[in-house]
Amino acid sequence: MSALKSIENELRHEMIVSGGSNTIFNGLIAWLLLRSGSNLTLWGEHSFTVDILATAFILPFIVTLIVIPINRRKLAADKISAVALGREHWLEAALLRFPAGLAMRALYFGLVGMLIIAPVTLLPLWLLGIHEFTPLAYSIFKGFWAGAMAALLTPPMLLLALNRD
Repeated sequence: MSALKSIENELRHEMIVSGGSNTIFNGLIAWLLLRSGSNLTLWGEHSFTVDILATAFILPFIVTLIVIPINRRKLAADKISAVALGREHWLEAALLRFPAGLAMRALYFGLVGMLIIAPVTLLPLWLLGIHEFTPLAYSIFKGFWAGAMAALLTPPMLLLALNRD
């Protein structure tokens, strides 16, 4: 059985908390900062591309710094069980290549966000011809996008936190 299956309920809880809170906070912050501004464009002076790239790095970096220590404390207090990552499952095998230190893990997750998630977000927008957002539309988009990214990256963070090193 993979480590993912062994902690399924904890994963679900962490994904809901991380995804939900990041949806609300990122959408609200974007709205508060942009509500009186002009439309945002994919390229140019009022580009949302830089914001997506920056958020794709910063959000996973910060979430890592929160999720891993919280769950390490839960593990130390026997509130949650440890897992043994294996090489059979592709995600677990990839996680075993992450460095041991919290700061380096946060850096790796930030790079995953910026180098994988941001392009996977921006490319379809470009291909579909979505080159402009109103401040409200962008705030809604960014909130749901940030929440989805946080929810997606929380399981690997949790697995690293609970792995028997």
